[in-house]
Amino acid sequence: MQLFSQRNLRLFIITFVATVLMFALGWFIFLRPDITSLNKTAQVAGSSLQNITLTEFDANGKLLWEITSKQANYREDRKIADIEGVKGKFYRDGKPLMEVTGDKGTIDQGSKAISLEGNIQAIAVQEKINMKADRMVWKSAEDLLKATGNIRIDKPEDKLKMTGKELTAKPSTSVYSLEKQVVVIAVEPPLEIKSEKVTWDAKNSRVFTDVPISAIQVKDKLQLNANKGDWNISKKEVTFTGDIKANDPKLDVDIEAAQAIWNLEKDLVTLPVPFIGTSKSRGIVVKAEKGEAQFKKEQINLTGQVSASFSSSQGVVSADKVEWLIPTKTITADGNIVYQQPDKNLTLRGDRAVANLEQQTVTVTGANVLSTLTP
Repeated sequence: MQLFSQRNLRLFIITFVATVLMFALGWFIFLRPDITSLNKTAQVAGSSLQNITLTEFDANGKLLWEITSKQANYREDRKIADIEGVKGKFYRDGKPLMEVTGDKGTIDQGSKAISLEGNIQAIAVQEKINMKADRMVWKSAEDLLKATGNIRIDKPEDKLKMTGKELTAKPSTSVYSLEKQVVVIAVEPPLEIKSEKVTWDAKNSRVFTDVPISAIQVKDKLQLNANKGDWNISKKEVTFTGDIKANDPKLDVDIEAAQAIWNLEKDLVTLPVPFIGTSKSRGIVVKAEKGEAQFKKEQINLTGQVSASFSSSQGVVSADKVEWLIPTKTITADGNIVYQQPDKNLTLRGDRAVANLEQQTVTVTGANVLSTLTP
């Protein structure tokens, strides 16, 4: 009787252990969550998985990406996974680089590239830059991000946004280049820039282009066109070079030069090279080696071999420097003044000349000269 009890006890223990092992095996096979890496060899051609997380690592074992997908179809022959309902993170040297979502895409295990398509939204983690696009390709080995379609980039902190059709970027260095129908809009100060190619160095707060550019101050409609442009966002200053044409419709002033520096905060355009300023309605043309236009004060200052010509009197004033006060309709010239009126064979010299545009008079003064001319 005692032997029978021991046998029953032994049988009970064996049965219990077997049951536990079978239950654990069943849970492992059927109930455990799907966490899959493309590096595993268990994938077979045409396999389909749902609600999975796909990861990839570089040669040093650092995470390259972590992609969650509602459904994935793996093609073993090409080592490509087709994914739908995509949400993921991109990494560089194991550090978070971008967070992204999209409707569908592919993961190429061989080239370590991810392609996404449809309603793409991404965030560059380092600079907190938001991105939207129709299509996007991330090549982790090259640290290269490309996007096409209706692209929009914005940085809420800087109140700056950009739109275009093609994007090439290096997210680890926060450099983004947009091409085709590019528009850059700044809220403060209100500025709109248009070009066919613009590069944004977000880390250094710089927007620049080497192709023709158009910039307009939204408030006063002051517009400037040039061959190249470089905008220092922190300084709120844009440097333009090459065939510059600036127009202020409010003041009716046009400026042409090879270089100009536009301080957006001060509403000041500095001209460090020879330039020409024109006001057609006033019949005035001014030339100088350098100068500045203060649009808030409605004042233009010129220095170095300055000349001002007046169509109303056919007169020309040359001087070392000239101050043009647009509201008071006066032009004041100082230093080595020469006033000429060729139709009257008249030449006057002095130290100072004041032209009143409303009264159409020019007064020349100096040590030996004091004369008022009325055309």
